[in-house]
Amino acid sequence: MKKYLVAVSCCIAMAAVLAYGQGDEGYQTARLVSIDKIAADAQHMESSGGYKISMSMGPTLFLCRSNGPAAAFIDWSPGKEYPAKVNGKVMQVKNPNGQIVELNILKQKTAK
Repeated sequence: MKKYLVAVSCCIAMAAVLAYGQGDEGYQTARLVSIDKIAADAQHMESSGGYKISMSMGPTLFLCRSNGPAAAFIDWSPGKEYPAKVNGKVMQVKNPNGQIVELNILKQKTAK
């Protein structure tokens, strides 16, 4: 009986360790507020294209910009939630397919 309890305890402990290891470390839920395609600028080609994106994470609104490929944003629509984390001036957002998209944070506002 003791061996059985020890074996079951070990299995539960191993399952907990594996579940913890698969978690999204540091990621929180962020809601897409708006996404707008930026038109290409013939005079300033280095800043042409891309997307202006507003993401809400908790009480903070992040105003961001990304120059990622259109395929990365094909399924993005206002109101959807994505796992995201902030690293300095960059927000990393996970697409449903697991791809990580980096958004450059231009400004952040906190609700009062």
